[in-house]
Amino acid sequence: MKSPAPGVRFSDDYRTVPEGRIIEMLLLAGWAYEQDNPEARAATRRALDNWTGMGLGVRLDATGERLFDPVEVANILKRLGLEGRDSFWIDRYVNTGRRLVTDLSSRAGPNYIVNFSRTFSLRSVPVGRNLRLRVPLPLSSVHGEQLDVAPFIEGSAAGLTITPGRLEARLTAAGEHTVTVGAKLTFTRAHLMSPASPSEFSSYLKPREGLVVITNRINELAHALTGPSANARSVVLAFWNYLLDDLACGAIHYDQIRADSPCDFALETGWYDCQLGSALFIALCRARGIPARLVGGHVLYRPAPTNHYWAEVWFEESGWTPFDFLSWDLSHGGRDSDWRGHFYGRIDDRMITQLFPFEFTGALGVAMPSAWHIIQTAKDDGVEISFVGLDGRPVYSDFVSISD
Repeated sequence: MKSPAPGVRFSDDYRTVPEGRIIEMLLLAGWAYEQDNPEARAATRRALDNWTGMGLGVRLDATGERLFDPVEVANILKRLGLEGRDSFWIDRYVNTGRRLVTDLSSRAGPNYIVNFSRTFSLRSVPVGRNLRLRVPLPLSSVHGEQLDVAPFIEGSAAGLTITPGRLEARLTAAGEHTVTVGAKLTFTRAHLMSPASPSEFSSYLKPREGLVVITNRINELAHALTGPSANARSVVLAFWNYLLDDLACGAIHYDQIRADSPCDFALETGWYDCQLGSALFIALCRARGIPARLVGGHVLYRPAPTNHYWAEVWFEESGWTPFDFLSWDLSHGGRDSDWRGHFYGRIDDRMITQLFPFEFTGALGVAMPSAWHIIQTAKDDGVEISFVGLDGRPVYSDFVSISD
């Protein structure tokens, strides 16, 4: 695996997150099992200082506090790890990720209890505006009909509606600063996907669907990576190897992606995240006439549950088959053969909330700024996933914890 170029553009406009928040983000990713260890915090701060001395961008605010870009931090620690110049990624991120995966695989019992809530910031919403706020729910088409949803709302007296894949609150803004919508969810591990009907295949071969866009460049790459007579499994393996060996899984700024060619961004920069990497993989498959789709949900690692995306490919002999580029990190950028194929053709237990293009949560309900940060930190016994504008204003935050 060659070390990718920085690729994603960085500037002071993105360096708006205080150092303390960055430390908390790194603690969750690198020390999920021992975040309260004082040495963990000290070691993380030393690592951040080290990366700053090796080129990580930093900006000082009016008080002298250091401000960082979370995307830049995530990518430089991986790039330095790939180059052998810093060990934090392999020692902390990679090894913690492997432990999370291994611990979940040893878990007994088919049932999960997940506490999920979404807090919407309404500070910028005019009084009197009608809102439809949405929260994802596990899909009964995947987890079965025994799904139990105990919903709640805080900050408003609005009613709640449960429909397949979503919890929805309709209200009229009355000056609330925040509204929290959530539920205690009880469900079983995902069932095997039912066979797709022939009439659906055209939907899984569309050249344009969200981030999945087959441009000339994607089409040419899809045909260059394998010969014209290669069977579907050989083609998919070639695409998997390409994303593991020639590109890197990190973080990106979505405001830098062109709507007409989103997957080309990964080829130009050398970087993808779970959503864009899965979209690229799907686009390559579709360019070769292989049905593929995007799946969204949450991983169920108890110390560090979080939202996630992966791909599924349809094989005639086995049906829908998952492919997850978490394998890139788990295998130290594709270098560890024992982990390289861990999520090739399989995944562990997940809370699945979206199966594109037919089942998805839909519009959030509040406006997203043109550019934002995603910051994941530990909170109580779970994880808070915060979306904030570059100006520091919150958009919404999800809280996820596993209580069983």
